[in-house]
Amino acid sequence: MQTNITAKQKSVYDFIVGFIANKGRSPALEEIAKHFRKTAPTIHTYIHILIQRGYLKQETGKRGFSISKNNTANTSNRNFNIGIIGYGIVGQAVQYGFSRYNIYIYDKYKNYESLEDVVVKSDYIFICLPTPVKANESGIDLAIMDDNIKKIAKLTNGTDKIIIIKSTIVPGTTGRYSKKYPKTIFAFNPEFLRESSFLQDFINSDRIVVGAKNDQVFRKISSLYQSIMPATPIFYTDPTTAEMVKYMANCYLATKIIFANEMYDICKRLKIKYEEVKKMVTADSRIKDTHLDVTTLRGFGGKCFPKDLLALKHLAKTLKVDTEILDAVWSKNIKLRTVHDWKEIPFAVSDSSFGNKS
Repeated sequence: MQTNITAKQKSVYDFIVGFIANKGRSPALEEIAKHFRKTAPTIHTYIHILIQRGYLKQETGKRGFSISKNNTANTSNRNFNIGIIGYGIVGQAVQYGFSRYNIYIYDKYKNYESLEDVVVKSDYIFICLPTPVKANESGIDLAIMDDNIKKIAKLTNGTDKIIIIKSTIVPGTTGRYSKKYPKTIFAFNPEFLRESSFLQDFINSDRIVVGAKNDQVFRKISSLYQSIMPATPIFYTDPTTAEMVKYMANCYLATKIIFANEMYDICKRLKIKYEEVKKMVTADSRIKDTHLDVTTLRGFGGKCFPKDLLALKHLAKTLKVDTEILDAVWSKNIKLRTVHDWKEIPFAVSDSSFGNKS
């Protein structure tokens, strides 16, 4: 990709591309300014440069603009073919981020293409399937993953197609698939998305982690991401390490939430304002002001944190590792949060009604 614009200008361009793909219209100057927390004149300058250098074009007689199709400055010299297996939050984010390329989607519960068609047409196959925690808290249920991987491997064996797993799976799972299907190429690429802003989180990621078994696989996946996020750091590691990165991140944030709840209760007993304390504590550059809000529901819920913490706890138990801190975090969360919403979220918990809540 040509580099005749700065990283900031490129991030504005990427936002506009994603916005148009999602909304079907160009964003207003004020919408872009609000997203990047910049002034309208600053964003206007970026837009002017992007138009000058052939990335955007002004719509005749309109206030908006569109992506330039006649100038190749804004596109990669290569057109990637990308398959997405599972079209929930993660699958939608992948489509949004790579919207300039050829996208093929398979989802059992939605009317898209067949699994075989998607795999045959794609060079990069993103696995975005649910991995619910078992109802008895004994790890995660990989039934959906196992079933789909088995079908996909029959079509990828002996090819250079890459199966990129984005579903959250316990460390060692990608390695197990590689051993079971040695003629298929696997990699693990965790997602770090918030449900409230999953589309923007994908294209504005802090980092990209690629767990691959060799340099060639890493380079291929890296080139795919660099084509849309050239300034985002990419980490190369093995699949098991990459899997652990996702669990450590989510379990740390869950622990942070419970810590915040305990501090809140102490402040309440002292008859002082927790928000005031938090404001001054997070002025410390070492402490980020995230996951420290205390909601009316208390503790943490949703789809990811409960299932990931429970899955890691179970894995540690099988490895005979003491998880006293995680045990305490989960125990305190159950006491604090009387509404166990994760039990009602489709594909968060595997039980007798599994798959019937969508």
